[in-house]
Formats: sequence, structure tokens, C-alpha cells
Amino acid sequence: MRELLAEAIRYAVSMERNSEMLYRRGALAAPEVVHRRFLERLAQEEGRHIEALLQQLSRTEAAEVDQGALLVHAAPAAERTTAPGNHLHQALLDKRFSIDLYATLCRCFKEPSLCRFFETALSVARRQFKLITYEYLKEGARRDVPASPGPPRRSHQRGELPHRTPNRHSQLFFAMQDCGRQSRIG
Repeated sequence: MRELLAEAIRYAVSMERNSEMLYRRGALAAPEVVHRRFLERLAQEEGRHIEALLQQLSRTEAAEVDQGALLVHAAPAAERTTAPGNHLHQALLDKRFSIDLYATLCRCFKEPSLCRFFETALSVARRQFKLITYEYLKEGARRDVPASPGPPRRSHQRGELPHRTPNRHSQLFFAMQDCGRQSRIG
């Protein structure tokens, strides 16, 4: 079971690294200082979250994740062509995807250690989603665009974000298939 938890941690670290890179690119391209600082703060928070996740692994496993992460960071074409004013929206979509995925993984597993791990990741993602939503709605108010009374409504399209699923040859994917519950991931 330890290997399955390590695989789940590696998967969560790769997702969080992608989010961190999205925020860093947004901070570099943001025209306003307010957005730049906000996105930098989000990227730093993601970095701290990644460090906390890596502390749950042994040193050799954490070193393997760090070495493998250098190969994963090729920027998708959608992130390279994002308009400067659209970075908050992309961050919002990315966090919403993380929340959906972590919630699905919480429902898929019966193992208490995996459930606790994904519930913790889910609570962090929800907290960050609230921060991003608040900043996104403030930006709408600055542009004199009437903001909706609640968070933005979710559309059925995920925007330009890539669909990230667990590797179909990993223990995490097989455990999701074998747990007896329906998987909504793949």
C-alpha cells in the first residue's frame, strides 16, 4: 500500500508543479503589478505545498520525483498563447480541474491513508480556488463589468487546459479500476 500512496503523491506533485508553472508564466506576462504579485504569491504557495507533499516521501523517492519533473515542464501550446488578461481565468480553470479530480479520487478509494491524502489536497485546492475567485471577481469590478453574485458559473468546456489522467500503466490507475467504484477519470 505504501507504493500506491507514493504513486498518488507523485501524481499530485506533478499536478501541483503544472499549476505552479502556469502561475509563474502568468506572473511574467501579467501587465498589472497587482496581478503579477497575486500570481507570484500563488506560485510560492504551490511551491510550499509541493515541498510538503515531497516530505511525505522518502529521500530517494523525492529525488526521483524532482529529476522527473524537469522533463514534464514542457509548456502546452495553450499556455504559451494565453492572452495577458486571461491568466486569472486560466488559474481559475486549473484549480477547478484540480478540485474535480481530487474529489473524484477521494470517492474512488477506500484505503484510509489515500482518502486522507486526497482530502487534504482537496481542501488546499478549495482554499486556493476561493482566493483566485475573489481576485477574479475583483478584476471584473475594476473593469466596471457587473460581477455575478457568486463564483463564476462552470461551463462544460474546460478551456485550454489539457486533460490530465493517471498513467494507465500505474498502480494508481489499476487501484482505481479495482476498488469497485466507478471511475470518472478514464
